[in-house]
Amino acid sequence: MSLPSRIAALVEHQRAEWPLLGEGYDALARVETRRVKIARSNLIIQHNPRRIVSTGARVDHASIEARRCFLCAENLPPEEKGIAYGSDMVILCNPFPILDHHLSIVHRNHIPQQIEGNVEVLLGLARDLAPGYFVLYNGPRCGASAPDHLHFQACSRALLPIEDDLRRLAPESNNNTISRDGAAAFTLAETGRSVIVFRGTSSDKIARLIYEALAELSQETEKAEPMVNIICTHSEGEWTVYLFPRARHRPACYFAEGEERFTISPGAIDMAGVIVVPRREDFARIDAERIEHIFSEVSLSEELVGKVIEKVELHRSPTSREGDALKP
Repeated sequence: MSLPSRIAALVEHQRAEWPLLGEGYDALARVETRRVKIARSNLIIQHNPRRIVSTGARVDHASIEARRCFLCAENLPPEEKGIAYGSDMVILCNPFPILDHHLSIVHRNHIPQQIEGNVEVLLGLARDLAPGYFVLYNGPRCGASAPDHLHFQACSRALLPIEDDLRRLAPESNNNTISRDGAAAFTLAETGRSVIVFRGTSSDKIARLIYEALAELSQETEKAEPMVNIICTHSEGEWTVYLFPRARHRPACYFAEGEERFTISPGAIDMAGVIVVPRREDFARIDAERIEHIFSEVSLSEELVGKVIEKVELHRSPTSREGDALKP
């Protein structure tokens, strides 16, 4: 059986045998959604009450130290089963799904969440789960509810609004382009948040471009690991990676009181266009203007992102420019 087929069998087995997952998928079938538009980007607002576990997670150092890691094997529920992925990772079902076939791909060892040295794992997962899944990474300070344990996530690719934005907007609005043999990068404008898109058929060259961008983001933000969310897909031999540089973890409205409070904590899926709203009162009140303001708070400015792309472009040798072609 292919890996996606084995995962489909795992999900069905776990839905039947693990009550928490069965409840999660029953709740997913009842989520309410509505569509809004900011700039030229189409978004989906999802009312998903069970996601309050992640949205409201305390991720400060003291709270992390005080709780047992829920991704370590010894702390998993006895009903939870998984599939080995390579020698280091295990594929598990996420009991609080946002989208169909929501998976957690977890390192066997309790090591910190970091993208340095793990871009290749992200790209490999996207290839091995293609074409039906997208893979995501949440940085330890901007979306990961287990910043102390390395993990990725994956979901069905049936609902991924940023892909629609790319198809519609890339031919006319990509900026700050970099093109190398087998890989390319550009920023996608008019989406209401900053995003760098990497595309290509060479995983090595895409990984190198991403690492260069991360290094420059680290310099610009003066952080060892820059705050980023990443979405990755693979189709017909080509990878597409959406990197969302972040300025902060949570918007001001998350900490506000009264009517100004919205319990929204954006991670990779939110940045990709599915805005998760656990509280019904927030779902009833939130609109495009509020979402656009949240994105403006949590996204790194387009000016800084443009500088990053320019600096990555300077890494190229003069001979590497010959014969390059960008195909957005």
